[in-house]
Amino acid sequence: DADADADADADADAEVAANGADHDGADGSGEAKPEDGDAKDEDMKDEEKEDFFEEEQPQEPEEPKELEEDAPADSRAKLSSTIQVGGVPDSTLNVMPTCGGKVLMALVDGGFQHLVAATRASAGVKAGRYLFEVRIVESRLCQDGGKVKPRQSCILGFSTRASSLFLDDGAESFGFDSEGHFVGAGPGQWSQEQLYSPFSPYNSVYGVLLNVDPSSPNANTVSLFRDGVRISKPQPVPEGMRGQVLYPTINYKNMTLHVNFGPSSFTTMPFACRMLQDAAAADIESAAAAKAKASAKREVLFPVGLPDEGTFGWLDDFLKENPQYSELSNRSLLNWGLKSGLYRKAGAWSNSNDSPLMDFGVRELDDYSLLSTLQQSLAPMLQRDYVVMQVKNNLLAEERKKALASYDGDSFKRVAVVIMGEPPEAFKAKARSQALEAKRRKVGDEVRKEKEAEAQARKDKQSLAVADKRRAAAEKKAEDGDKAEGEEGAEKKEEEEAEPAEEPEEDIEAAVKKAEEAVQLTAVEEKAQWFLQQPSEDLVKKDLGRSFASFSIPDQAEGFDEVRYAWQDASKAAEYLKAWISERKLTQRVEDIQPGAYFKQKHEEWQVKLAEWKRRHGESRAARWKQPVTKRRKVQEEKKEEEKKEEDEEKKERAEKKEEDEEPKAEDETKEEDDVKKEDDAEGEDGETKDAAAKQAEERKEVEEEEEETEESQIKLDDVEPFRVEDINDIGNGQPLYANFTWEDWIMANLRFELHLLVHAYRIDLNDEERPSFGEAHLQHYYQKYFRKTFTSKNFGVASNLELIGLIKDTLEALPKNNILEAQLAEDTPMDNFIRLAEDHRRERQQAYDAGDEMAKLNLQREAHPQAGGGGRDNRQRMLPQQQQQQQQQQQQYGGRQQHGYGAAAQHPMPQRGFDGGHHAAPPGYPSRAPAYGVPAGHHPVPYGYGGMPSGMPSQRVGAGTAQGSRGPAIGQPARYGPPAAFAPTAGGGGCGGGGPGL
Repeated sequence: DADADADADADADAEVAANGADHDGADGSGEAKPEDGDAKDEDMKDEEKEDFFEEEQPQEPEEPKELEEDAPADSRAKLSSTIQVGGVPDSTLNVMPTCGGKVLMALVDGGFQHLVAATRASAGVKAGRYLFEVRIVESRLCQDGGKVKPRQSCILGFSTRASSLFLDDGAESFGFDSEGHFVGAGPGQWSQEQLYSPFSPYNSVYGVLLNVDPSSPNANTVSLFRDGVRISKPQPVPEGMRGQVLYPTINYKNMTLHVNFGPSSFTTMPFACRMLQDAAAADIESAAAAKAKASAKREVLFPVGLPDEGTFGWLDDFLKENPQYSELSNRSLLNWGLKSGLYRKAGAWSNSNDSPLMDFGVRELDDYSLLSTLQQSLAPMLQRDYVVMQVKNNLLAEERKKALASYDGDSFKRVAVVIMGEPPEAFKAKARSQALEAKRRKVGDEVRKEKEAEAQARKDKQSLAVADKRRAAAEKKAEDGDKAEGEEGAEKKEEEEAEPAEEPEEDIEAAVKKAEEAVQLTAVEEKAQWFLQQPSEDLVKKDLGRSFASFSIPDQAEGFDEVRYAWQDASKAAEYLKAWISERKLTQRVEDIQPGAYFKQKHEEWQVKLAEWKRRHGESRAARWKQPVTKRRKVQEEKKEEEKKEEDEEKKERAEKKEEDEEPKAEDETKEEDDVKKEDDAEGEDGETKDAAAKQAEERKEVEEEEEETEESQIKLDDVEPFRVEDINDIGNGQPLYANFTWEDWIMANLRFELHLLVHAYRIDLNDEERPSFGEAHLQHYYQKYFRKTFTSKNFGVASNLELIGLIKDTLEALPKNNILEAQLAEDTPMDNFIRLAEDHRRERQQAYDAGDEMAKLNLQREAHPQAGGGGRDNRQRMLPQQQQQQQQQQQQYGGRQQHGYGAAAQHPMPQRGFDGGHHAAPPGYPSRAPAYGVPAGHHPVPYGYGGMPSGMPSQRVGAGTAQGSRGPAIGQPARYGPPAAFAPTAGGGGCGGGGPGL
């Protein structure tokens, strides 16, 4: 094809030359003769056609010329040591080299099929041009039942000695991946387009050529070849890596690779090229760390440090200075998974450094079982130095013993490294530097935000000013009409001159830099800053709360060959740990605490007494509302008696007047008749005398009773001192101390007792002198543990626990130093004292409110209660025994149906039509809509939904709220909630509106 193209080009050139000769004149002057004009036009048309067809037919691009030249002969000394891969520490734990290090295998089960195996060669290139080759011997398809399917991948490239083993992690690595992309320096720096076809296994050999020879036209480039043929253009070595020693690095997953460093190559290259093993010793640098000690024991370290006190910061510094140690921790597995291309679910975050939330969708990683496999099976098998980093387990003696059992004392030296107390000055200086940087960054962000807002405000102001000026000019022009062009130009010039110039904006970055430089740590901050601030806490609060009391410092008796103290000696470390535990006992919550016998007994006793007090409170309110009715009835009776007495006197006067007007009786009436009449009159006078005496005695008794009532009524509730009353159920006039309680006062009284009981029960149940109480921040936690319900300060009208405690400071206080709750009453305080405290607090609030203090009013949220008809069972529990007995009688009389509130359907197992007090029949679970009078007071019951005759006689029956309504006034118990019931109260949920009174 190339020869044919050359012949065609030659013919075209000859034709062009011939045409050119024809265009020239006969004398060779190039001037056209007139007789040749037509021929010239035809030739030009032919040329245009040829150019058109040539444009229509695209030419194949010429292959770039290979700039790599044959390597010259080199008489320098060759590399004597053998280049290896898969050695320690330059390989991950799942790399399994075999066949003398020429074949690289990897673990592909138990979760390792999702992790990349990475290894770096023991020698690196610092000059010249050298090649290494890789053949994919095996590509394994792993069956995994998880959500994430394992895949095969491979990256061949170079990295620096101090960089990560993963080629797409960090700014000091690059390479070619098996999917056809070039991986540049830095994470995510992949070529957008596919540069070559994907790798094929079994037969193909892939060669990576690094050229750092400054005299070569391809200097500082890397190229990829397949079976000796270039498949990728030379890719530039990142600027930051030029001049550094570059080590061959291989990443692979679910593959087996055959690696060849030379001295001879598997394939024939298009140019003479030397393999890495055939390089001059001067161009190669061997890794010093690769010369590992072969006979001595390997070390396995167990760092023992307190959570969030520099443990992981110490580990990072240690691994940086000692790269031969491999970290065994969940934190390292998390990083390994992320660098292997696994993705965490959206919203996943690291809960703690010790047990981070993996959330990869890989079972062995998500449940932390892969770490157990590493520690118990894989790590003891490999001859490596390890750091077993588990903060909680390394602080617990039992867990330390379990971990030591995995490492044979003949192969490993087991060392505990205690990292407690005050760290060295260098460590504290690093922590202060980090704190200062964070503080400066915060100030810089605030200044930048402020300056950007000011700049935007100036810009908006200037835009408004320009718009206003243009609008004014337009209006003026409309008023003045058309003007001469000269005048308009002059005015426009004046406007431009009058327009204010924009104020120069301050350089934002300069202002930010100036503000950051002005920031310094205070003396208090420097003194307190000992430890590096980690992005995540070392232990979650729940794990810490369950285990911190058992933390201890290891000793050799546990099985350690050595116990090292990194910061302070053994005595100071022990003192520091003791003080730390004591402090945490006051501030750390206990996760597994359970209510004891003391709490259960006191809580049950309080519930019984509270119910009794509320019952008496209801009776007292009912009696107070009964008094006006009784007085009105008494006045009416007295008025009737007076009217009757006056009527009798008038009759007597009329009779006497009639006798005077009658004629004298005949003198001849017999003596016997006169005697009979006298006897009758005497008997009448005696009867009247007796009736008058009985009436006078009754009146005296009533006067005495009224005097007694007057004496009792002179005792006023507000004049009685709450703590001087012997019996809170009777202050001396039959009235209880809590007579004026509202639902808010009952809630506050209950709150006082519950928090009082909670603090004392916590101390008794833990039985720890160092834990007398707990902090206010954990109030919700312990309240939930003991009372089995949530606790929210906002329900009491306050924003925080401290504000709530301020409302009941007579019962509970928070210590100012650490907000530890302290009970103000003794453990055996009588329960009625909480009623006294609530009454005293009620009076103080009332006085303050009367004085104009609106803040004295409580802003509590009322608890939700079952609606009428929906909770017949609970309603019965709030009834008096007499009411329950009456209800049972009614149920027996009317077929055993329970009539509560909005119908019997709420209680009856089968749906049925229900009735409410004094209303017509309603569908199950719904209120009746049409009112109807029920049973009249004191009369026989009538069928449900039918009216009855009204009666003025009082009845002791419970009218409203049951099946039998009463139209007349009926005396009963008031509802627990809602306004006082002057008429028939509800018996556990009224038929007309739940807790309110009903007819």
